[in-house]
Amino acid sequence: MKNLFFAIALLLSISISAQERAEKANVFVRVYDLQGKKISKGNILSISDTLLQLKGKREPIKIAARSIGFIKTKHSGGNNILIGGVSGGAFMAILGIATADPDEFLGYTAAEGAALGVFLGAPIGVAIGGITALLKNSRSYEINGDALKLKEFKETIKGLKQ
Repeated sequence: MKNLFFAIALLLSISISAQERAEKANVFVRVYDLQGKKISKGNILSISDTLLQLKGKREPIKIAARSIGFIKTKHSGGNNILIGGVSGGAFMAILGIATADPDEFLGYTAAEGAALGVFLGAPIGVAIGGITALLKNSRSYEINGDALKLKEFKETIKGLKQ
């Protein structure tokens, strides 16, 4: 009985660690220059007093504070619309393929079901994506090349989690 108790206690305590984990704010941002043109986008790796480092495809992207005009969090609304359209069309196409039965009175083939599913599902998905784009809580932070404003952004970004 004593061994069973210790085995259970060991299994329950496996997830306990002696050190605190460093908090990572996995925040997606879009970075714009002083003229308002988007210069980069990606998840934040680190923020120093004068440098913003984003996760790139192959290597980290480093952006100096003096070249940052403003920073917007989250993806743009078009991303929601695109994902909604693709997922709605794909879902309805699969549903059209699964319910295809050409031998019934108003039957249709799998290809016709897929085409009809895409034709009906994509606009519905786009509409749902548009609604979610309106409800998105994206924030914009003015930096204007100021290192102090980047430091303030660093402090506020600690509270954001996606």
